[in-house]
Amino acid sequence: MDEEKPNFSTDLEEVLNKLTPEQIRYVIQRVDTSTDREAALALGIRPNQISKWKRYAPIDEAVHLMIYDGLTTALHIRRRSLAKAMAIKAEGLDSGDERLRQSVATEIVEWELGKATQNVRQDVTSGGRPIKGYAVISPDDWDGDDEQ
Repeated sequence: MDEEKPNFSTDLEEVLNKLTPEQIRYVIQRVDTSTDREAALALGIRPNQISKWKRYAPIDEAVHLMIYDGLTTALHIRRRSLAKAMAIKAEGLDSGDERLRQSVATEIVEWELGKATQNVRQDVTSGGRPIKGYAVISPDDWDGDDEQ
């Protein structure tokens, strides 16, 4: 019987949803270190805290899955951080610095509506080339139909 190939991205997303932001930071660090202790100390976490986490959270599974799919972790963190980032950006609208308020306002408007377009007149008759100083007369101008 063929064993179904795991979908690392889907599985990792499900596991990450069960972890706290601090646990996710640990998982990311753990992928780049040799031991649980080393990863914990690098983040300023007591090593025994990792043992406590592992009793109720799928820490080891997250580490294993992340080895195969770091992109899913990055996207997960970005989604979780979006509301906080937008709140900070919106606070800029209340800044005492007029330039900062204008900059933030422009940025938010452009995210929602796109960049403003310039109303620049374009010459569609000459293809951008200088217009020559002579007139063109068509044979229709010779037939004298305008004398009615």
